[in-house]
Amino acid sequence: MEFEQKVRPDIFGARVRAARSVSRMTQENAASELGMSRTTLVAIEAGKRPVSSSEVRRIAELFKVAEGELLDADAPSLDMPVEFRSSATAVESDDEVIVASILNRLASSVIQLEQLVGFTQPLLDIPEVVISRDESIEQQAEDAALVLRARLGLGIGPIQDLNGLMESELGVRIFERALPSKVSGAMAFADGVGGFVLLNSKHPIYRRRVTAAHELAHVVLRQKGMAVHFSDDFFESKEEKFCDIFGCCFLMPAAAVRKKANELKKIVGKFTVRELLTLTLYFNVSMEALVRRMVSLGLLPNGTYERLRADGLGLKHQDTVRSELGISPEPPIFTARTMLLAMAAHKRDLLSEQQIASMLELDLLSVRKALESQSEDGQESALEMVL
Repeated sequence: MEFEQKVRPDIFGARVRAARSVSRMTQENAASELGMSRTTLVAIEAGKRPVSSSEVRRIAELFKVAEGELLDADAPSLDMPVEFRSSATAVESDDEVIVASILNRLASSVIQLEQLVGFTQPLLDIPEVVISRDESIEQQAEDAALVLRARLGLGIGPIQDLNGLMESELGVRIFERALPSKVSGAMAFADGVGGFVLLNSKHPIYRRRVTAAHELAHVVLRQKGMAVHFSDDFFESKEEKFCDIFGCCFLMPAAAVRKKANELKKIVGKFTVRELLTLTLYFNVSMEALVRRMVSLGLLPNGTYERLRADGLGLKHQDTVRSELGISPEPPIFTARTMLLAMAAHKRDLLSEQQIASMLELDLLSVRKALESQSEDGQESALEMVL
């Protein structure tokens, strides 16, 4: 029996197609699970066939989405197919589905927040790079990183707030949430809505920054769709190799690494493990990322990272140096831009604390504390702007 469907059929169909893609199911398998022919599902996804309330229920249950997400006429519709790994194990496949679903919901939620408060979608202000077959990937990635740094006026110094830079200056939305441990992060990009990056908040800040820079490179390449990345990924494609090198070059320019390493060596008289750890804190990157960068620049011999790991050097040693230097870089649960959106929606009674927590995949207590803190900080007298 048909029912009144307020959302346009083509939008409903696109949501079904996206949910199926995120669930890693083919049309044939999904149709079989839904008890319908493949041609019927094709027609639904194309927006050419009406659906009944029972069909909506079965679709929502199969793809593990709320019926409201499929039927909400005001919610934005994202169509970003997921690029799943063909060699993934069963556990990795499950993790990919979980992470892709989270990023899809977060991307949809932040776009909805932007629309609610009338906050213009950020302009994706990143020069597009097309990888050439005639030049080395290493040189192209290094050049692209330096071009972007120059465009942002960063010089060769360390980037203090990478998340803030990506959101406010580059137009890429950033989320940090607890993900399966082996997942480092994920990215999504589509024309018309821009880029989104999801980082694993379980990982130390230095690893998250390297992951963020890697995901940024995917946006630089304008790679459409969604992809989930794991910590132990071995990058074979030229695109992934580009992204891996770009991320390190963007965070650790060659000139800056050489200059800082030489400064520390002159001050101490030699370059030891402690100076190496100090450098990781200066650039705020993982030890592995820094060591491999220094090896690629000829500043350390091949095999240095493997030898240090075998000697037991790890995060606890980096944390010890961090504590001695009084550095505490953990970012807040909200990026500055998302905080502004959430505050505006809450102040105008457009969304409750519970709704904001649900949309952004955060716990209610953390959201309440953040909103209260921002509310207390915002009691200053308003100034009249002259335009």
